[in-house]
Amino acid sequence: MKRGVTIKDIAKKLNMSVSTVSKALNNDASISIYTSERVKALAKQLNYIPNEAARHFKLAKSFTLGLIIPDILDQYYAVAANGVEETAEKRGYNVILTQSHEDEQKEEKIVDVMIRNRVDGVIVSITKNRVDMAPFQKLLSIGIPVVCIGREPKSGQFDYVSSNNHDGGIMATEFLVGKGHRHIAHLMGPSGMRTSQARFEGYKQALAKHGIPFREELVESVDLTRAGTFSAMKRLMQLPEPPTAIVTFKNYVTLDAIDYLKKHHPALVDKMQFTGFGNLPILHHLDHKPLASIEESSFEMGEEAARILFERIGEEDEGAETVYRSSQLPCRLVVHDDTEEDIQ
Repeated sequence: MKRGVTIKDIAKKLNMSVSTVSKALNNDASISIYTSERVKALAKQLNYIPNEAARHFKLAKSFTLGLIIPDILDQYYAVAANGVEETAEKRGYNVILTQSHEDEQKEEKIVDVMIRNRVDGVIVSITKNRVDMAPFQKLLSIGIPVVCIGREPKSGQFDYVSSNNHDGGIMATEFLVGKGHRHIAHLMGPSGMRTSQARFEGYKQALAKHGIPFREELVESVDLTRAGTFSAMKRLMQLPEPPTAIVTFKNYVTLDAIDYLKKHHPALVDKMQFTGFGNLPILHHLDHKPLASIEESSFEMGEEAARILFERIGEEDEGAETVYRSSQLPCRLVVHDDTEEDIQ
């Protein structure tokens, strides 16, 4: 892993002596309050960790991994967690499983908990609005490797494992085109997420491939809440020419969209056709569900993330430049019910 920030780095940036910086960080009374505050502010900004602490984290293994996911009730993450745990157990490791509930402040507190528990590495699916990766840079700076899963971080300085979201978007859209649909809407995820953009681009590419004009009014960004999906569906259904089919960011969004139709357009429940990401086991028990799902191989995603993390934990060459890895697992289309007639 790349080495952490040192006192020399801070001294160089502030044009101070190493001795002055060291005394300021150790609250030496001979250093002025102004100088002390400047040093500590930069140290915090650069995620400086005292050498003894950094050395402690590097040499003392706890044989524990940290796993941070948005919600354990989301079967996508639950299955990914199983992949992480199974891989960890084979190496004699335990996993601390935590949930951010899409709360950035809670996520940052969890990172501090991981540090206090001296985990050897962290796997995280970042919160949907996460832009500032400083909490996870902090982990890297003290020698705790981090692998992101599912949601791609804005910074490229992290290993990342996901499904091939772009290709999945193409598959989901082309399936509906194959059913005869020309007015296909897209309920995309939060626009700031790269995952959302990749699936959106796949949707647009599939339309273009089949000569279907892209209609901006058929695309709604949802915040992954039930209320957000209801609002998006209301706007779509109020269009002069509403959609006949919808590609959704994930099948939890699909289920909320279907529920909206049940409440406000019951005659369309059996006519509107959906495809969405996430082959949820619960779908097999529902009367109204998407026509097809994009299987994202979340168990394999968890396995791959853990494998990469263990490689990072085993690395010893601190001087080498870190080459971060991006791994995309192939998607697969799973048809749930192919008995309905094609839309002409």
